[in-house]
Amino acid sequence: MGAVWGLETVKTLTFEVSDALYEAFQQMAAKYGRTLDEVALEWLAKHAPQSRPQLTVEEHQEAWDRLLRHAGAAHLGSPTGADNERIDIDLAREYGSAHEET
Repeated sequence: MGAVWGLETVKTLTFEVSDALYEAFQQMAAKYGRTLDEVALEWLAKHAPQSRPQLTVEEHQEAWDRLLRHAGAAHLGSPTGADNERIDIDLAREYGSAHEET
């Protein structure tokens, strides 16, 4: 069962770390007058992935709309896509062979 810490329920973890990481935590603990557990927990909390907030349907749609405003914003100077004939011509030119229809 988890303990209550602040307003969050917490769990106890036991795991192994490398000697180098353990020594770094020890040095930080000594430097700042803190316990090894406090330093390790603080470091883990600082470097842990942050969960993304749940968006409402409206917020999700607004984010999607903002993203789509950028679609097509770049102009590459020539059309791109699945134009196989154009791709074959480009490849033939690059490899130095004549483009022949079969």
